[in-house]
Amino acid sequence: MSVAFGIDFGTSNSAVAMAEGEKVRLVEWPVPPVLSGAEGAGAVGKLSSTLPTVLFAPEHDRGLLVGHEAIARYLYAGFEGRFIQSIKAFLPQASFSGTAIRGRHLSIEEIVAAFLVRLREGAELFLGRKLDGPLIFGRPARFSADPEADRLAEERLKKAIGLAGFRDFQFLIEPVAAALAYEATLGQDEIVFVADLGGGTTDFTLMQVGPSHRGTIQRRQTILASGGLSVAGDAFDGQIVESQLFEPFGRGTTYKAFGAPTPVPHWIFQKLKRWNHVSFLKSKKYLDFLKEVHGTCDRPEAIGRLIQVVDEDLGYLMFRAVERAKRTVHETGATRIADEANDLPLDQGMDVAQFRGAARPLLLEIQEVATQVLKEAQLGADRVDAVFLTGGTSLIPEVRETFATMFGADRLRSHGTFTSVVDGLARGANLAE
Repeated sequence: MSVAFGIDFGTSNSAVAMAEGEKVRLVEWPVPPVLSGAEGAGAVGKLSSTLPTVLFAPEHDRGLLVGHEAIARYLYAGFEGRFIQSIKAFLPQASFSGTAIRGRHLSIEEIVAAFLVRLREGAELFLGRKLDGPLIFGRPARFSADPEADRLAEERLKKAIGLAGFRDFQFLIEPVAAALAYEATLGQDEIVFVADLGGGTTDFTLMQVGPSHRGTIQRRQTILASGGLSVAGDAFDGQIVESQLFEPFGRGTTYKAFGAPTPVPHWIFQKLKRWNHVSFLKSKKYLDFLKEVHGTCDRPEAIGRLIQVVDEDLGYLMFRAVERAKRTVHETGATRIADEANDLPLDQGMDVAQFRGAARPLLLEIQEVATQVLKEAQLGADRVDAVFLTGGTSLIPEVRETFATMFGADRLRSHGTFTSVVDGLARGANLAE
């Protein structure tokens, strides 16, 4: 029996699957013991069905590490170097063309290709065969609301896939792929509202699925409407940073400029809302400015904390602590943003009410775009048979409550939260054979 493959290149995590007939096999990745249970969505024991979309280039080693191994080396082996994550988020940004690694400039396409090469090598090792059958890559419904930026992102991704050695492949919109995975569980036709809420983007597709639609990858006629926005897990993390960490880092602090008390510029704290922007503050210009502020400000302990995070490259640790707090706050009603094991200079509390306050603007954006999708299809929420929620951000209780309010809790469905997209991509490739 012939086989086909799907690759989900995600903002936070990536995955590979192989379809053989109706059977789909997920590639599993080894998780180093120091990370087991702490990193990697879908981790079971020492294997994970997803690979973190990160790269690490040690300063004094010519190797390039990806995924769990990259995180372990970066956090626990004490090597200096370049740590890169959320690569996919840079694809639509024309202002970002690449970065220097060990003194050599790499384009964004080359960076993505380097990750994909190692993703493919790991998948082929696990499966014991080449990825030489029909292949589909996922892509968001919209990389960006700007059509030109969306086009740029797809062109860059297409070029990166080619550089990684893949010759024949197709793209499939990620929520449509998730719908194919959901369709495989159905015994009747339905109208399903797919909400794919990942790390970087949220995508919606309203479409007809079921037994009468199976057997073809051509689903244009069954898609009733679609939409998306650049609000997902990373944005929720940024909101937590603003609501809970700006103050401990010195928001509202004044320092002496030309002898007069002057507020620390707000843009400095805005840089803390994205992990990859924290490193911008380490440039000599900005770091010297922060040290000048520290010498004359009214809250030197707070500015000192900020300088330590910037100067010691603790941005990843900070966001890891934030993401962990986001996951655990609902378990006991309150949690702490901290990482004592790695000397993160933070220990800030957060309760459910504070999280909800931080998340509310994003939830309203998600609800607004979902409502627009229904309007585009000229369908009321009562005409939707099921709402299929997928992606890590769909696990946030307030996100589920938003869709429960719109459609009714009894219509919410979930299956393979971190892997339904790649499952559907492999099924789609099998149909496209």
